[in-house]
Amino acid sequence: MAAVPLRKDSANNLSIGQVLAKLSIEFPELSSSKIRFLEDQGLVLPERSASGYRTYTALHVERIRIVLSLQRDHFLPLRVIGEILSDIDAGKNPVLPGGAPVSVESILSVEVRYTRSELLAKTGATASLLSDAISTRLIVAADLYTEDAVKTLSALVGLHKAGIEPRHLQQLRAQAEKDAAIVHTAVLPYVKSASRVGKQKAVDIARDMSAHLEQIRSSVLMRAVEESIG
Repeated sequence: MAAVPLRKDSANNLSIGQVLAKLSIEFPELSSSKIRFLEDQGLVLPERSASGYRTYTALHVERIRIVLSLQRDHFLPLRVIGEILSDIDAGKNPVLPGGAPVSVESILSVEVRYTRSELLAKTGATASLLSDAISTRLIVAADLYTEDAVKTLSALVGLHKAGIEPRHLQQLRAQAEKDAAIVHTAVLPYVKSASRVGKQKAVDIARDMSAHLEQIRSSVLMRAVEESIG
């Protein structure tokens, strides 16, 4: 995979520790081993100082942010992210699986966080609906809520209008937890691996399996609904 052309300006290059410091707020689970893993996979290729240490330019940091953002926001495996990076490197307009176009700017947009009151205002949900969603573990209580919480609560608002409450979805949550157990069993050999490559492989496989399960669940649900309607 070709790397993004980089400007030679070693005086402004960062160490791996400085890259971590720069990205840790946006990606709190990022580690130096994860950054080195991205290098192992050919996704981010740092320069080397005269003494052999890795050094990173601003474009390297941007590339790391692209990879991490695609993982976090779109749950994409590294294989697919590599294809998107290849399109970016070639000057093409990348698309997400399913055909939705994306830009570097949209990928790198910082994820918005919402307070409880902002979450309620954005979704039109009542405080009691959010409390019910939290008590049934459809949404995790937090000081600040992510865009994923916005999507979930918005969906619950739509279901509430049809008379479906969070308590009616506890079986759905229970099934999702069973599915998670299936996925965990499938990736367990990789989870047990001591290498960062093995653990990242587990994450990638889990993302792929989750997408497949969601597709099957949606298909089975719609078929059952259509059959019940007749």
